[in-house]
Amino acid sequence: MRRHWRGEVPLARVFCWNMLIVGTLVNLITGGAALAAHVAGAPVWLAALIFLLPLPLNVLFTVSVWRSAGHEAPGWGAFARAAALVWLALMLVV
Repeated sequence: MRRHWRGEVPLARVFCWNMLIVGTLVNLITGGAALAAHVAGAPVWLAALIFLLPLPLNVLFTVSVWRSAGHEAPGWGAFARAAALVWLALMLVV
């Protein structure tokens, strides 16, 4: 986790595997669980808590992509940074 925060993990791994695959899967699962909890009659605060559980992980992945992008070619790095911000915004909605 420390290496991710410092941007020491290769950008391709952090962007493609960690953020796009693992992060999106975690968000879809917790979003589905939050929706299921709400439909089942759980308190709204519990559904909101379940929905927000992956937020620290999302921030870690976004920061990791941002920092790892600094070690890459400008075109790929700039694309990854912009895509990470868009992904973070989308994960706050999904």
